[in-house]
Amino acid sequence: MALPKLNAGPKYQTKIPSTGNVINFRPFLVKEEKNLMIAMEGKDTKSIIMTLLDTIKSCVDEDINVTKLATFDMEYLFLQIRAKSVGETTKVLVPCSECNHGNGVEIPIDSIKMDMPDISNRIELSDTITLELGWPSAVDLAHGGISEEPTTEEMFDLMISCFRYVETDDERIDMAEESKKDVNAFVESMTSAQFESVKQYFEAMPKLQHPVEFTCEGCGHENNTMVEGLNSFLS
Repeated sequence: MALPKLNAGPKYQTKIPSTGNVINFRPFLVKEEKNLMIAMEGKDTKSIIMTLLDTIKSCVDEDINVTKLATFDMEYLFLQIRAKSVGETTKVLVPCSECNHGNGVEIPIDSIKMDMPDISNRIELSDTITLELGWPSAVDLAHGGISEEPTTEEMFDLMISCFRYVETDDERIDMAEESKKDVNAFVESMTSAQFESVKQYFEAMPKLQHPVEFTCEGCGHENNTMVEGLNSFLS
């Protein structure tokens, strides 16, 4: 006698923040939750990111290339899937700005927004040279070895991995086909003002964040702060 299949539905919709494309998804199941728990226990950043991407791929109906998802796409999509899997609200522990006491604050997940910045990914470095950028992908982050407190070299390497094309009056150069040595030399030849324009693009990258207001249980201080990052909403 064959066992019955459980949980064929329901399905939900959301948008990929970076593209605005609508996708259909299902809640994750025990097998995916088990893999997530194992990855979280290991505390290895690369393993956690790749497991999050595997979960998204399994739960989304559309054939999306998860390796191309920006880091903030991954965080937002996973949070939406988790909301339909384990609950529409999440309770986060937020320290008081006055006494550092941890306060439990409940946040409706559907109120957590991801607003795309009004900024061009094309940087005019000169009258004849334009640099086209892309947002850091979750895979770039996984393979880049970024630590919790990134070094200057780590951030530099991550930014370079997001260089897509260089356009001149005569050609369009695919940076993925250039050697790391040549790309580094290209970056190091920039003036401070040119590199600052590149930095501004990355500084405008969307974040998973939500404002919270609460009265501290410990000292009574009125707090108005911002909760940021996927880990904060999974506590």
